[in-house]
Amino acid sequence: MGRREEVRRRTFDEILSAASRVAELEGWPAVTIRRIAGEIGYSAPVIYQHFENKDAVLHAVLERGNAALLGQMRDAVDAGPAAEGVRLAAVAYLEFARSQPGLYQLMAGSPGAVVDPVARHRAATEVIELTGQVIERWAAAESVRLHSVEDACDLLWATTHGLTGIGSLADVGFDRALRLADQAVAALLAYWSAP
Repeated sequence: MGRREEVRRRTFDEILSAASRVAELEGWPAVTIRRIAGEIGYSAPVIYQHFENKDAVLHAVLERGNAALLGQMRDAVDAGPAAEGVRLAAVAYLEFARSQPGLYQLMAGSPGAVVDPVARHRAATEVIELTGQVIERWAAAESVRLHSVEDACDLLWATTHGLTGIGSLADVGFDRALRLADQAVAALLAYWSAP
């Protein structure tokens, strides 16, 4: 990689990091091209050399966030047996949301973090595929025949998303949400295992 490409890549990364940093501190509505430029010490035209508009920046942050979530979930699942994979994936999902609440808000389409729902879903494709694979591996390990892996995946996703929502409440917290996740996953697995 030449020097010019290296500078371009570094600036690209700085833009995404600045957008995420502003969002974590002040929320996604505070993220503007001008604000990002100020955060990294450049003028707005430099940002426009990399991104067409704010939506393009948010989309790149969204893709990077899903890649990070995918890696965290994959690492968690790979560290345990197939029979524990669904629970490990759910815990990794909640831990990701706890550690990066602003980024998770963007990924989940929370108010103020406006990204087209189709783009959000497309950016999560690999996370969804991994979740389906984890559920299929659990089913194979437990000799369970699922009616629909897609339905099972959506149920797990909805469950973890809901638990993330209550985990972010100060009077509930993520420690309790993680305990509830164990119960919720156990209930889902029992349901899927039923004849």
